[in-house]
Amino acid sequence: MAIRAALIGCGKIGQRHLQALVHQEAIDLVATVDTNLERAEAAAVAFDALAFDQTDVMLDNVDIDAAIIATPSGLHRQLAFQVLERGKHVMVEKPLALSYQDAKAIVDFAKQQGVVAVVTQFNRMLPAIQQLFQAHQDGRLGRIVNGGVAVRWARPQSYYDEAPWRGTYAMDGGVLFNQAIHAIDVLLQLMGSVKEVFAYTATLTHQIEAEDSVSGTIRFRSGALASLAATTCVPKTNLEERLTIVGENGVVVIGPTVNQIHTWRVGNDNEQEVRQAILDLPARPSWQSHHDALKDFAEAIENGVTPRLDAATALCDIAVIEALMLSGREGRIVHMSEITGENA
Repeated sequence: MAIRAALIGCGKIGQRHLQALVHQEAIDLVATVDTNLERAEAAAVAFDALAFDQTDVMLDNVDIDAAIIATPSGLHRQLAFQVLERGKHVMVEKPLALSYQDAKAIVDFAKQQGVVAVVTQFNRMLPAIQQLFQAHQDGRLGRIVNGGVAVRWARPQSYYDEAPWRGTYAMDGGVLFNQAIHAIDVLLQLMGSVKEVFAYTATLTHQIEAEDSVSGTIRFRSGALASLAATTCVPKTNLEERLTIVGENGVVVIGPTVNQIHTWRVGNDNEQEVRQAILDLPARPSWQSHHDALKDFAEAIENGVTPRLDAATALCDIAVIEALMLSGREGRIVHMSEITGENA
């Protein structure tokens, strides 16, 4: 029997979920929710679902097993708790929340309720990233000593103006939470626990409250170092989303997009063949990553297994971003214990 689910938030990212839901059978969309009822109704049509403009009203009137939260980020904790209080499974769009404490509260409450909580940090599941993960898991890179993330994207002022929540601290969080978090997530999955960070932050070309540019350094407990650069100030079109991993025995650079391998110096592998093999894969439709995330979510619910996108695995992302933003505001090194409350 299909999992009965509700989609909460039918805006731009909600549309990606709708596209992905059409291409799978494990989840049956039975309800949609949006503060704009007409938008919820439009989203519901193809699924013969019920439409609502309030989450509590939907929960009171529709029997669901799970909910997908695709709203502005600042609403994630509140809505996740509304769903979890009813004992329902929950998928949350990235970022899980805009603070470590809120994110951990979601994870802890889901565990208490005995339900599945996942977050759409699905870049981990991309073919090029999976190949990098496998090389690391097999020990082919050796000890990782250095890394880097560069996310330089184009977001014109009109992007922020068309949705007033974008570019705010309360609902968007800035360039790290909104744009760079996927790359940061992959970096942290590979390089491990962070000890401290330092960053400069700025708002340079947009009329917004939050940062549109960040340059930072991350020191890991292993002693390894990583650099971070993120901006939405690039004119016209995206420049790059690049991940660099330097091990004692190998080097990999993913980029200039996450579906390309720029550098593959691993063992005796033929670098050009590795690059070409990724390029020769069928083109991924825009909804494919959300489809992969939904499949992971459904399998965890149906089989009682830990999902690959378990929300708990994203707590490090939120903590590190929060620390980088604090460092930028206060102009000092921030130790992770200040964010998590755990001793280094």
